[in-house]
Amino acid sequence: MVRLLSLALLAPLAAASVSNIHIPQLATTIAINLPPNSNDVNFYMVAPTHYTYVALGFGSSMANSFMLIAYPAADGRHMTVSPRLGTGNTEPQFDGNYRVWLNGNSTVYGSYMIASGTCFNCRSWPGGSLNSFTTSQPMMYALGPSYATALASNDQGVTLQKHEAYGRYLMSTIQATGYGGTGVLTSIDNQANTGTQPVNTYGANSPNGVVLNDRDGLGLAHGIVLAIAALVLAPVDILLGSGRLLARFPLVHALGSLLYLLLLVAGLGTGVRASFEYVATRHFATAHQVIGFITFFMGLVLLGLGMALHVGRALSSSGERGIVAAVHTWGTRFLWVLLLIDGGLGLKLADASLGLVIGYAVLSGITFLAVVFVLACLWCVGGRKARARDGSVGDRGSPVRFSFNNRKSVNSRKTSGDSEPVIIPENRHAR
Repeated sequence: MVRLLSLALLAPLAAASVSNIHIPQLATTIAINLPPNSNDVNFYMVAPTHYTYVALGFGSSMANSFMLIAYPAADGRHMTVSPRLGTGNTEPQFDGNYRVWLNGNSTVYGSYMIASGTCFNCRSWPGGSLNSFTTSQPMMYALGPSYATALASNDQGVTLQKHEAYGRYLMSTIQATGYGGTGVLTSIDNQANTGTQPVNTYGANSPNGVVLNDRDGLGLAHGIVLAIAALVLAPVDILLGSGRLLARFPLVHALGSLLYLLLLVAGLGTGVRASFEYVATRHFATAHQVIGFITFFMGLVLLGLGMALHVGRALSSSGERGIVAAVHTWGTRFLWVLLLIDGGLGLKLADASLGLVIGYAVLSGITFLAVVFVLACLWCVGGRKARARDGSVGDRGSPVRFSFNNRKSVNSRKTSGDSEPVIIPENRHAR
């Protein structure tokens, strides 16, 4: 196991009055010291930097809990610790009423982040408190997603993505009470668990109470569903809705439009549910969410117009499709552009990796250009065939038929100076 530091050079060894836990699966250690006759909490957290944050929670569940969440500072060398209150299975919210002090041991060292310091007056909070005289104080820990963009910020209220791994354990606050702080543990492979073990409350598939894969399933489903809608169904729907293809495949276009709308409904549902889990989105005021609602209601209106057109309710008396058809066609195309833009905004809001953002942008651009190219080809082919149909038209463009003012042969001649038969152009549409 890789050692974090020659930590003995930086600080004394671990203090005697410490309750700590080491989670081997996560290469993570958390230690707590409770100074006597005080409401302060001394803490020590160390975790690999491929996780975006490491969190320590006081309580058995996120609801009504108090948390200390540590992540690298903006300079990538120091650490930021954010005191937050939990209200449920959602992103905990920063509370500036609690003050945190970090000592000199708080740093990013190699592939590990270390947060060590004191949280003042943190033993009680709205909805709960720390029992200082028990051997089984419920505690929690969590690690931020390793697949997300690295988090480096001085902002204690920065948006946090849903944890990737978490667990619960019981802490002896009696053992943790004493002077001296947490000290510094010399290595994560030699850290003794002082009677503190994970609590197995998650079933046989999560040994030692550790949940190793707890990704944001709703957010992932939301992104996948709307990516399929924007990059697959929307382009196909637009092409099938063009004049020539619509005449040949009206049923396919109708079914495709219905499936398209169903995906928008699924995307809206998962998006709304996921929005409640984060502070930045629970008020539905971000650009991504506003545009998302607009596209959904546009989809409903356009589907209604399409149904009206298909049953002939919006046909003009001449049998030609009028302004409603134009609104439906161009509205559908505008809706698609909004979906493509909103997808990019969603990736930004989710703090997606740069590679994923670039990949989406490239794929969106290619799809957009391909649809424009196919529509242009269909328009050119349609125009050329229309001109070919009019090839039998006279100089003014009106097709003509010929008739005689009598039924005699053109070669017949009347006696006594009869003139040649009269040839009269006749418009075939007038017949």
